[in-house]
Amino acid sequence: MHKPNLDEAAELSLKVISLSRPSSFSGKVEDAHHKHEELGAHVRIIAASHFLPFSISVSEETPEEPYQWKVTRRSGHTAMYAGIRSLSDNPNTGCTHVGWIGNYKDVKGEEHSCDSLSHESRTNIYKELEKHGAVPVFVDEETAHGHYEGYSKQILWPLLHYMSWNDSHPMNPAWWASYNKVNQIFAAAIGSIYTEGDIVWIHDYHLLLLPEMFGALHPKATIGLFLHSPFPSSELFRSLPARKEIIYGMLGATSIGFQTYSYARHFLSSCTRVLGLESTPTGIDNQGNMVAIGVFPIGIDARHVQERRSLPAVQAKMKNLREMFANKRIIIGRDRLDEVAGIKQKLEAFELFLEKYPEWQNNVVLIQVTQPGQSRQPRLEAKISELVTSINSNYGSLEFMPVMYHHTFLNTDEYMALLNIADLCLITVIRDGMNTGSLEYVVCQQDKHSPLLLSEFTGTAGSVSGAIQINPWGYEGVAQAIDTALRMSPEEKKVRYEQMYRHVMNHDAQYWASTVIQDLRATVLAGRSSSETPSLDIPLFVKCFKSSTRRMIMLDYDGTLTPITNIPAQALPPPEMLEALSTLCADPDNFVCVISGRDRAFLELHLGNIKGLALSGEHGSFIRYPDSEWINLLAEMDMSWKDEVMSIFEFYTERTAGATIEAKETSITWHFRNADPEYGEFQAKECMNHLENSVVSKRPVEILVGKKCLEVRPISVNKGEIVKRLMGANPKQWDFVVCAGDDKTDEDMFRSLRAIKRNVADPNAEKDSHAGPMSVGTGADWSATSMRLPPYYFTITVGPSDKRSAAAWHVSSSHNVVEALAMLAAIDKNAKTDAE
Repeated sequence: MHKPNLDEAAELSLKVISLSRPSSFSGKVEDAHHKHEELGAHVRIIAASHFLPFSISVSEETPEEPYQWKVTRRSGHTAMYAGIRSLSDNPNTGCTHVGWIGNYKDVKGEEHSCDSLSHESRTNIYKELEKHGAVPVFVDEETAHGHYEGYSKQILWPLLHYMSWNDSHPMNPAWWASYNKVNQIFAAAIGSIYTEGDIVWIHDYHLLLLPEMFGALHPKATIGLFLHSPFPSSELFRSLPARKEIIYGMLGATSIGFQTYSYARHFLSSCTRVLGLESTPTGIDNQGNMVAIGVFPIGIDARHVQERRSLPAVQAKMKNLREMFANKRIIIGRDRLDEVAGIKQKLEAFELFLEKYPEWQNNVVLIQVTQPGQSRQPRLEAKISELVTSINSNYGSLEFMPVMYHHTFLNTDEYMALLNIADLCLITVIRDGMNTGSLEYVVCQQDKHSPLLLSEFTGTAGSVSGAIQINPWGYEGVAQAIDTALRMSPEEKKVRYEQMYRHVMNHDAQYWASTVIQDLRATVLAGRSSSETPSLDIPLFVKCFKSSTRRMIMLDYDGTLTPITNIPAQALPPPEMLEALSTLCADPDNFVCVISGRDRAFLELHLGNIKGLALSGEHGSFIRYPDSEWINLLAEMDMSWKDEVMSIFEFYTERTAGATIEAKETSITWHFRNADPEYGEFQAKECMNHLENSVVSKRPVEILVGKKCLEVRPISVNKGEIVKRLMGANPKQWDFVVCAGDDKTDEDMFRSLRAIKRNVADPNAEKDSHAGPMSVGTGADWSATSMRLPPYYFTITVGPSDKRSAAAWHVSSSHNVVEALAMLAAIDKNAKTDAE
């Protein structure tokens, strides 16, 4: 059976990016293929998980401090640990594992906190674990308890598994403080070994703040985050008080991986609904930084399971079990004792099965093994005991019990023996990240090909196509599925089993780990290969301003001078922005104009008192030169189309809660920023189709798609025309030109200036002022060449560097625009002071 190697995984990653991320990553992934050797270059992975895959105990040779240590493998999380471990076996990757060491065992086997260990003993732990490619994190006992037993297990784990936290354990504020502190400790520990070029790979819900914390310390670091648990719907997740902090913490990563598409979709929805961020199916725009979202179902260490199942000790236990349950059909289940494990549902469905299909009574035994869950749940334990007693009382006898219930840890040999001899595996979890037990069962069934009944709510359900999927809440359906599985023909068993076996063997933990890392590397490489818009070069910006004598400064308002707000009326100019504009306008060498989609009244109210400032409203429909009256540039245009557009907008407003209409003199805007994000987008598309068929096809108007809004305006109106008017018949008079904007309406300005710049440099050049956005590509290709000699043109888009724009430069936020203007204003102020 062929399994892709690392190079093939790299090729696959690049193909996936090129096919699925057109709107998230503007880079040409084809260029990344030409640099494929970079994917093959050696790289170190720093993997971070809450626990290290090792336990430590005091060596018998040193009963007194300073201790020497013995290192053994820790049980649990075998799939994750196997995947991480496999990275060190690959010639292209090395791996260092960072994690909490937990308690240590003394020579008597008793556990103790590491708090009291001497410096020498701790140093010896470092040295011993270094041999195993691991770096320990030490956390004091109180903080560790608040982080793990408190916030992680009592708050996050229930919430991620669709459970509200237990009312009997109200949230302790100290838990959140401990959670923060542990994430900070991890950030410092990773930072102590990090070197540029390393990849940091963070695992699971214990460390969700770590990506942002570590990214703040190392802004250029490549950070991957993988969530092994489910992610709930936004309606449930938003009930978490620290929801914003958790999401922002996760968004500090370069790429976030989930077990299933539904979990990824829920996370995207939470980013949109909780933080109001823009998203695509494969990425999140986090205030200018694109965070990739991927789906990577985890596998198991299939080769290890295959070897373990054949050991003589396992074979001996299989023989004993066969003798114990001779002539009985064996159904097995192994779960943690948690509500989400569905043990109660399993037992009730099994009881109904025995009732509906009496021919199986005394012929079938359910061996149910449970181990301690995330926390003690006495009521659940009592209910399970009650159900077991009821089933055994009603359908058992002195010689035989239909349910064998064991609440204990099974050793690995016993577990493997059960998986080998079972006639059916029954998994009824009601919410699970990735049920690896089902995959281990498949590997162990190479001889019998017994069926697998798998809850549709497991992360595995979408991958293991040969399993019989069940709804744990539908007891009759589960009972019928048990009967069907036990009666299944050998031929059907074999067909189903081969489907499952191929998947499990080809998508093991090693494949999962290499695919995640290669996808992360390919994502970063694709970003490097893209024609990104460079960040505004502030020293160059200031230098060109100082050396110029005639300056044109044109600025958008919403999203450029002020942040976008849910309520447009609240987007008020900050004092520092007003001060900067006032200073710049006071210099006769500067001409400053705010070109906005706002109406005249708003601009007059908030900016009209700045002496020397020009204003343009409604996307170029009106203009007011300094110390002049407003001019209506569309005074002679027919506006009869407005009634028809208004009626369509009113129709959709009535049917879209939160939507509003903004009627201006020359245009009408439909805002859906306060509507449900997904439904608002859907209604906007429907409204746009309606407008195109009813109005745009018959009238001289166009639809402008803005940020959470649709605007209908005359086709001859746009900000680009105002830019041409302001630049005048002799644009050479301006030796320093600045134009800043953030959305599609501002691209008209950038394109007009690009054409003007070209004509100034070469009057015979072909004019492209009416070229569409696809014909101009990005502005990155002329940002450097524009600054060799005056005139100096700075077209600046607000947003991520990979946003497709005709601008030559980018800044991340409106705050950066105001900061840049303040720098220019300071130069003017100092020049005035010197002159006086």
